[in-house]
Amino acid sequence: MRFIRDLTGGFEFRRVPWVLLGAAVVLALVGALFITSAHSAQLAKRHLVFMVIGVLAFICVALFDYRHLASLSVPLYIAGMLALALLPVLGVTINNARRWYDFGPFSAQPSEPMKYAVILIVATYFTCHGRIDRLRDLVVPLALTAAPMLLILRQPDLGSAMLLLPSFFVIAFFAGRVPLRNIVLLILAGVFLSLAAWFTPGAIKEGQRERVISFINPQSIPDAPASYNAMQATLAVTAGGAAGQGWGQGRLNRLRRIPERHTDFIFAVIAEEWGFFRTSAIVALYLLVMVFLARMTNRTHDRFGRLVSVGVLSIFAFQSLLHMAISLRLTPITGLTLPLISYGGSSLVSTFAGFGLVASVAARRGTVFSIAEPEA
Repeated sequence: MRFIRDLTGGFEFRRVPWVLLGAAVVLALVGALFITSAHSAQLAKRHLVFMVIGVLAFICVALFDYRHLASLSVPLYIAGMLALALLPVLGVTINNARRWYDFGPFSAQPSEPMKYAVILIVATYFTCHGRIDRLRDLVVPLALTAAPMLLILRQPDLGSAMLLLPSFFVIAFFAGRVPLRNIVLLILAGVFLSLAAWFTPGAIKEGQRERVISFINPQSIPDAPASYNAMQATLAVTAGGAAGQGWGQGRLNRLRRIPERHTDFIFAVIAEEWGFFRTSAIVALYLLVMVFLARMTNRTHDRFGRLVSVGVLSIFAFQSLLHMAISLRLTPITGLTLPLISYGGSSLVSTFAGFGLVASVAARRGTVFSIAEPEA
């Protein structure tokens, strides 16, 4: 019993944000509805099974005292890096990408839980490091973020890799003692390196280059897959109109002209079949979840808990908004799924577990991280 009390220390049931869990379940149920429309009822049933596993993951993580995760962040990070590094040898290839491990009845995508392992180790660094006011103090956490990014890019999976960088900058900003000029300098350095990679032959894969070109000037390569995919998604969104064409009745969806319609472009399916008003309700629910996560982060006085919470918020917000923006042709195609709604067991369970991290912090708001925070 004492061992259990140590693991759940300071847990207050009344502080658990059950509203957050309820909103996540509602979005997952909407996902099952449109996975049925875009793919099959069988796949939707698998989505619901993963939703149940995700709910259990939320509860288990919420019960676990998040303060223990600071000491576990290094082993979790190393395990995640090993899982990513072994993918080229032990992983399976699906759609020209080697991102999954095959376990028979299901497959696992290690980049999904790795996002939260990176959040934990970066949050631990900024909590425990003596000085973070110099530019060189950001080298270690930036390297810890860049290493899994490179392994994920190799799969290739540009979308998942892109999410790690914004989360690093958000955590660094909310750490409180990192000068804004240092963050700006790193961003400018990133922009410079991106431009250098663009003009360096072989640094960027041709498919990724086409995605950017088709976004800036789609008429220059109208036959490219990226141009076609973006055009079909936009047509589906506009075809929905105000009221939509009805669930399961979307013309482009039924003709299978929307690419990856149960994963990367499921928002386009929702817009075509539910129309502007009902789709706006889904967008509003996502925004409410983000606001709710932001409020819980703001109410957290413990630095480690605050940084973990804001890291989870950044991952969820960037991924959700970028997915929607892609269907509206506001950004280049990156292959991002819509959290909770798109099909994907690893993504669904990891998102619930990430929300569980925030719930763990919220259920112990009155406590402070046991390691003394360094003086300024």
